[in-house]
Amino acid sequence: MTLASSSPRNLGVLYGLINGGVSIVFTVILYLGGAKLFVSPIAWVGTVLPIAISVIGGLQIRKLQGGYLEFSEALKATFTILVIGSLIATLFQYILFNYIDVSFREALAQVTAEQAEKLMRKLGAPEEKIDEAVEETLNKNNYTIGRLLLGFVFGCIGWFIVALIVSAIIKRKRPAFENTFNQ
Repeated sequence: MTLASSSPRNLGVLYGLINGGVSIVFTVILYLGGAKLFVSPIAWVGTVLPIAISVIGGLQIRKLQGGYLEFSEALKATFTILVIGSLIATLFQYILFNYIDVSFREALAQVTAEQAEKLMRKLGAPEEKIDEAVEETLNKNNYTIGRLLLGFVFGCIGWFIVALIVSAIIKRKRPAFENTFNQ
């Protein structure tokens, strides 16, 4: 199958797989940087990458369709790209934190608890509330299959909004009378 003969659905899946691969590479880079990097503001770049890949994928589909792409087709393609990438990233995180390196998950909980404590102190929270929040953060596994799947579902709602915006930007309607004057 060549890229030129691919359907929008197939290209959506292809770019979704690319999105998932990029997400895994980015997660590994953060992982290798340690727990503090994993929860740093740099980690938010991981949100921009899927958006960029969905734009690139959508524009590629539009290009292969003669420069035109209906909103509905753009939405299907961009949402497919974002959901597949998110599902792959979620599965990778589950495997990483529950099988490959459980101690890293615990280190993340420690760093997150420290950040929560600093923020709560800055906001003037009572000491017993701070202790309670820190204890809960240290004892809770945020990387169970249930929590990750719940995060995935809520993430898909957010990705749908992103897909709506991206699709509205990249769509290009075919003119109604495009071929009338060329004949």
